Amino acid sequence: MGDIRKGILQVEQSVQNLMKWVLFIVTGAMTLIVLLGVFFRYVLEAPLPWSEELARYLMVWGASLGAFVAFKEGSHVGVTIIMDRLHGQTAIVLTRAAQFIVALFMAIVMVEGFALVYQIRGQTSAAMEIPMGWAYLAIPVGCLLILLEALIMIFIKGDQNPEKRGEAL
Repeated sequence: MGDIRKGILQVEQSVQNLMKWVLFIVTGAMTLIVLLGVFFRYVLEAPLPWSEELARYLMVWGASLGAFVAFKEGSHVGVTIIMDRLHGQTAIVLTRAAQFIVALFMAIVMVEGFALVYQIRGQTSAAMEIPMGWAYLAIPVGCLLILLEALIMIFIKGDQNPEKRGEAL
């Protein structure tokens, strides 16, 4: 069981590292596209019709994937006034309950998100004429990653003390 646990944690870390690189690329591409859009619109007076749309979709993907990285690192904004006052078993139980609620919510949003992507599979975006499913897919993919991380926190890292892991939940 120790090898499986170690393997899961290695895959988890690899996925997080990959997502950080993807976020770096998405943020850089979004910045470049917005700068190009501004340059073409105001300097060349020939606006790019696709720049705003692509930047918007990249922002949605960046926010969705960034939420996963923030959740894994415990860097989401949170109200910790109760957790700061609890210690020992009570803190662990409350942390697990919060992780379970997060996992349940992410599962619901993920399932509904994939259903929505399936429903709109024939629609295309206005400027770029790409399938809208690609833009909407960011939400269920981000929720899937957070769900998997929450399950890892509950079942794999569950015996670790929340204070030692540095997680915000």
